[in-house]
Amino acid sequence: MASKIFRRATARSIDLVALGTILLHPFSLYVVLLLYWGDLLGGTTRQFCQTVVAAPREEYSPTEPPAMRRNGDSNPFRFFTPKLGTVRPAEWLPPIAVHNLKPAVVGLFTAAPMTAVAIGLTATNLEPPFAVRSWPTVSILTAGVLAVLVKHGWAFRRFVRSERPPAKQILPSLRWFGPILMAFPVIAVDTVHAGAEFNPSAGFTAVAVLIVVGHVVYETRRDELPTGADPFELSIPPRRPVERFRADRRAVRIAGMLDGVAPRIEWELLNVISRLTALLLLAVVGFVAASALGSIAAVVGACIAVVVGFVSMGIAHFELAFGAMEYRLYDDELVAYDARLDAVQWRVPLEAVRTVSIERGLWTEPPGTDAATVTLDRTDLAVEQSPYGFYRQSLPYVEEPERVVERLHQATTAAEKRHGNRA
Repeated sequence: MASKIFRRATARSIDLVALGTILLHPFSLYVVLLLYWGDLLGGTTRQFCQTVVAAPREEYSPTEPPAMRRNGDSNPFRFFTPKLGTVRPAEWLPPIAVHNLKPAVVGLFTAAPMTAVAIGLTATNLEPPFAVRSWPTVSILTAGVLAVLVKHGWAFRRFVRSERPPAKQILPSLRWFGPILMAFPVIAVDTVHAGAEFNPSAGFTAVAVLIVVGHVVYETRRDELPTGADPFELSIPPRRPVERFRADRRAVRIAGMLDGVAPRIEWELLNVISRLTALLLLAVVGFVAASALGSIAAVVGACIAVVVGFVSMGIAHFELAFGAMEYRLYDDELVAYDARLDAVQWRVPLEAVRTVSIERGLWTEPPGTDAATVTLDRTDLAVEQSPYGFYRQSLPYVEEPERVVERLHQATTAAEKRHGNRA
């Protein structure tokens, strides 16, 4: 009973602060909008975090976006999408499915700079009829920040300890553009107050009451996410493999560095968005640096910061996607196993492999290494699996690729002969 009362109190904490604002502040609508703007920012951030720790997906190859071409695209963290398995970075967190990182991290880094621009422009142009650091404004805003932290921190804690749903049930409710759009009513109130030939305080107070009541009703009637999931996983063969092929960690990191700076460009909507996002990030970093350092230093500093950021993300992306991959050859099948995640990624019967070859190129054969990407021509790769085609029919950046091709060719030929004898 006590925990239920506490849960309801934390869920209504920001509304309680908003009601106090109406009673104490002479310009309550301003502050109420700022409080709910902060609440929206906290809720959006919490939903991004919930996407990260959501349950692993229930399908092997969901065909929903983000889709990609067979050989990959230029989107950040694209090779997280087909990954199976989880990591646990901290004891207080549940196991994190790697494929949840892509929509959460990419979405957050898309929304964050746009939201920062909206907040920065709003803060620059606002001329409120009160001093922000005066009483009771500073006390109310401090209480609002604490209420947002308590409300969404407690909600995230409950989510972590619950039967978590998969990310696909969270993403539809994640409206990251909400914090950006909240700038418009704040600016509208400021404009009306500055240009009005009468005192609008009474009308604004009535509007503030309606906003608080509407928010309470909305939060009360909002449906909670369904819980529970049945994650998909592939079993590890109980027998010992005949041979193991491993990825070259140094080659993986070099490939990640190249991919972070100059990924393959195939002109699709998703690729264009990812490039525009990078330019927007560069513009935001440059704007901040210009105000602090001057124009020339800002341009140089922004370029260096963005390049270093993309290189770091590329290395982390490829290291987690390919760095611990181990390809286990059995008498009748080839199994791709991630030793870091302790999970089978894909498996293919040897008789379903038509040909084996080495893929040459800058992105598949990192310079300065002897590693390369071995490609399988699979007869069992269905059309709906095409978003995962490169990942599930390639052995990226393996050591001694010529020996791998020769060994796989011998194994597939032997499997074909056995299949022919049985027929």
